[in-house]
Amino acid sequence: MLRARMIPSMSTNRVDAGKKIIKHSARFMLSAAIISAFLFSAHALSNYFSVSFPAPLSAMLALFLALQLGIVKLHWLTSGAHPLLNYMPLFFVPAAAAIIEHVELVARYWLPLLLCLVIVPLIGLFIIGTIMQRLSKEQ
Repeated sequence: MLRARMIPSMSTNRVDAGKKIIKHSARFMLSAAIISAFLFSAHALSNYFSVSFPAPLSAMLALFLALQLGIVKLHWLTSGAHPLLNYMPLFFVPAAAAIIEHVELVARYWLPLLLCLVIVPLIGLFIIGTIMQRLSKEQ
């Protein structure tokens, strides 16, 4: 009798788990489709107009505008964006390998590189900080 009671609850749990997996998979596919659509359309537009602007950057800007305008909802993207963010450090491996491969260029131009890598972010930080201080004073 105890065994007969366990089987329905176990099968219900399996069905619920299956539904959760299907729901999560559908959300992931929707998210991946939206991100891919923006990327592929940016590639198509940059090829059509023969623009040297990077397609991934224009796709990111277009996706940002779509999010800000409410065309795309943030919760549509979260399940597909989290795995990309988890593997994001792997995207920097080719850049690090290129630096190691061209170490003589880095040694030759170390001062301009250092200035670009330190001064430019500091200027950006200063500008953003100034803007935020002015905006917070207005409120």
